[in-house]
Amino acid sequence: MSQSVPLKRLFGQPLFRRWAVANLLARLPLTMNLLVLVLVGEALTGEVSTGATLAGGATFAAGATAQWRGRRLDRVELNRGLRTDLGWSSVALAALAGAAVMGAPVPVMLGLAVLLGVAFAAILGGFRALLVQAVPDDDIEAANAMDAVFVEVAFVVGPALAAILALLIPPAGLLLLMSATFLLAVPMTAGLPTREPVAGGVDPVGPAPLFTHGATPIYLLGLAAGLVLGSFESLIPARVESFGFSAESAGPFLALTALGSGIAGVVAANQSNQLRRGRLYAAALLGLLSLFFLPVAFAGQLWVLGIGMFLLGVPLAPLNALGSLALQRIVAQQRQAEGFSMYTATILIGAGSGQFLVGFLLPRSTPEALLASLVAVAGVIALAILGAAMLRRRRGLPPGLGSDHDPTVTKPSAYA
Repeated sequence: MSQSVPLKRLFGQPLFRRWAVANLLARLPLTMNLLVLVLVGEALTGEVSTGATLAGGATFAAGATAQWRGRRLDRVELNRGLRTDLGWSSVALAALAGAAVMGAPVPVMLGLAVLLGVAFAAILGGFRALLVQAVPDDDIEAANAMDAVFVEVAFVVGPALAAILALLIPPAGLLLLMSATFLLAVPMTAGLPTREPVAGGVDPVGPAPLFTHGATPIYLLGLAAGLVLGSFESLIPARVESFGFSAESAGPFLALTALGSGIAGVVAANQSNQLRRGRLYAAALLGLLSLFFLPVAFAGQLWVLGIGMFLLGVPLAPLNALGSLALQRIVAQQRQAEGFSMYTATILIGAGSGQFLVGFLLPRSTPEALLASLVAVAGVIALAILGAAMLRRRRGLPPGLGSDHDPTVTKPSAYA
């Protein structure tokens, strides 16, 4: 069988194509959010830090409320709940645009930014839960890997689109454009399948995702990965400046990382049974991440830095896809919007923590030294996961992600 068959079969499905378009429309405003809010804050007060505060407020609110918002999606008809969140996100952006035009005080703008974060907190988790309804079980691994690729596409396209449009329209206009994009996602989402709540909206069946046996390590992995990647992204502008370029030149280098991640994600989409050796696979990916930090930290020439940035992206999409697929197998179906929203939240909280640490440590160190420390951090995480897999093997348990009753592992004795 040709390796391209899984992707051909996947993209031959109208429901998956519709889901992909709706997901991209919903994701683009989220990836434009940081730059646009920075521009809004700068236009209001002349200070970039004001915009960073607005963006931080939205991100923190999204991370802090993701579990609650995801649980709410699980307790209503999923498609309708997702469209409601898209609508409120559109309203929040329009309100921000109106307040910006009127020159509202910064506390008012911050309050609206927080409301925006609450509105979109569970959107990505909701779309990931809806993916399970949109594709057959046989194609869920390929679809999950492609979702990780879409993350990288949006990461490149969103900020680039915001930067280009900022040359043509004012920041308030960008907020309105983001609002319209959310609205466009509503009719696209309406044509997708749905998932009914249990017993008309009572508490969903199954344990809370965080306390589901086997899920907690995945959330910890998301937190750790977010910490590493948030630190990395915050250090690249300073690393590029060490070559004599402006901090804005970091954009193309980060795009190389997204490109490497996207290509690896497409390759991963054609692989099957990824969870059969889940912990070993995760340890290998984190080991590669640790290795590829070396040229980024120590490159003396710009082309070496570029190659390192590309290679650094290679483990990212497969690692993200592995975590999402494991959660989809482990967390009860009627709690998956909450489960995936929490996964997004752990990554966001980890990334925010990494950014804070860089802001504190960079004046006291160098970008090269801090990037070198990420070699050790990623390596330690990889060794911890490898150790867990080896311990499970010695106990006769499967090294796959999840618990000893992981439904993806049908014959645990095969690993003894």
